[in-house]
Amino acid sequence: MRLTSSMKTPAFIHSLLVSTLLAPALPAAGVPDLTRVMEAAAPGLKLRGTVMAVETREGQTTFPTWHYKNEPDATDFWPASTIKLFTAIASMERLHALGLPLETTLTFERREGPGPWVLDCARSMPEMLSEVWRRSSNEDYTLLLRFNGLDYLNSQFLIPERGFTHSALMRGYWSARPYLYKPAERQRITLRAQDGRMEFVDHQWGGHSWSAGRGATVIDSRTGNMASTRDLADCLRRLVFHDLIPESERFRISPEMVSFLLHGGNGFTGLETKDPDSGPLAWEGGKEIFPQARYYHKVGLISNEVLELAVVDDRAQSGKAWILCLRAGTGKEKVMVDLCRAVLTELKKDS
Repeated sequence: MRLTSSMKTPAFIHSLLVSTLLAPALPAAGVPDLTRVMEAAAPGLKLRGTVMAVETREGQTTFPTWHYKNEPDATDFWPASTIKLFTAIASMERLHALGLPLETTLTFERREGPGPWVLDCARSMPEMLSEVWRRSSNEDYTLLLRFNGLDYLNSQFLIPERGFTHSALMRGYWSARPYLYKPAERQRITLRAQDGRMEFVDHQWGGHSWSAGRGATVIDSRTGNMASTRDLADCLRRLVFHDLIPESERFRISPEMVSFLLHGGNGFTGLETKDPDSGPLAWEGGKEIFPQARYYHKVGLISNEVLELAVVDDRAQSGKAWILCLRAGTGKEKVMVDLCRAVLTELKKDS
């Protein structure tokens, strides 16, 4: 990637040092010009992107990383449904911390002021996770957000020490009962495992806007969701390549939970691309370039944003794998397919 004069300033050097501490470093040579490739594939659009390579040599795995315009921490876009990955993993961590297995059912109740508890619904954890991947369920994403609560999620999970340097979640994506999450209401979630064990989660938002505190600007600075492409890509890295990274970087979940998030099972859907109905834009763009690769993805799409967060795992054939988080300021899926195709073509050429 070409260096520019701005990279010689003290501000850039400071930014690079921070980035080095929190994420895989930019390789010095042999890196495709991500900015050039993306702008050629989607001219005139506002773009963001992060790409990681997965390289294993002599038993050590590294993740050389580069970013569109060398701006890894930009949050000037709406992350749409890609952030559902955050709530899914955080929910598994919380379940694991409570000592409960994947096969646990959650019953959601709410209370406003001194009034009685109101029963809303009950859902199993496998059902909620599967529906988030299978059809990008806004109802189940909102329930997972509701299970964690805004304060826990933003103060214990989405923090720099856990790899999230520019992320915050404040908003559910469903506006009707029984799934609606009103943070000002007190929440009580009863968790029941199949073996009879029970736990309770009881919380109410303290009123702090985590998004505003972290510099959110899109849609609403106080109640908006935010993430950088680096945070999203690194989150997927730590999940898909759980067994290849140091224990200190791993999510605090069981091997069974990792496997379920990636592959599903027993009729449930995981992140691995197996069904075209899940909107696999990286697979659409890359299936002719890496036809035998395994793909994992979470798409995000609204009227003026399209994102693809994906792993292209071609290690069984070429020994290579990549993580992509690409964003374009348009609601057209074809643009993202073209972006993924262009980036993957460049990656294959450089590999």
